Amino acid sequence: MRIYVSLGISIGISAILGIYVFSEIKKTYKRKGTYSAKLLSAWFAMWAFHHIPLILSSFYGVWSIPIDKTFSLAGGLILFGIGVIILPMGMIEFGSLRRSTGQDISKLVTTGVYRWSRNPQFVGWFLMLLGISLAGRSAFAFALTGVFAVVIYFYTILLAEPYLESLYGEEYRLFKSRTARWFGIPKKQN
Repeated sequence: MRIYVSLGISIGISAILGIYVFSEIKKTYKRKGTYSAKLLSAWFAMWAFHHIPLILSSFYGVWSIPIDKTFSLAGGLILFGIGVIILPMGMIEFGSLRRSTGQDISKLVTTGVYRWSRNPQFVGWFLMLLGISLAGRSAFAFALTGVFAVVIYFYTILLAEPYLESLYGEEYRLFKSRTARWFGIPKKQN
């Protein structure tokens, strides 16, 4: 019973932080600004309070799914490993932590892994969470991974892409036309 109370409290804190975070991101994007240290701290805290219950529910098998243990562990480790590779590739391509965290918007990054994905950090992050969920065989963890995917999808579509288009104009529109949002083979330029 205590695990469910802990999970609920953590998810509640994440939701409350999410309301604040996404309203602040919207305001920041409206004025074409950059993330403040306070906003980044709240963003990281919001996801920590989301990911802690995901990890705990996987570890404790909350709402256990009857999947073969060997398959789930191997598949989960593979997905997690791929995510661990892709996420830092995106961060490294930015060349600085400030650019990677939205505090430096001086240039649009379209090289390296960004030729294959406009959002490799989110793809890597999602694969890591999916891997944890599969390894733990937890329907609750899968549900939280789904929440993560939906939030990131709407954040990307409704907030980030219009913001980037307003900042970089035609350069971003060209990037969008040749690069998949999540992952895909780059399209040739005409």
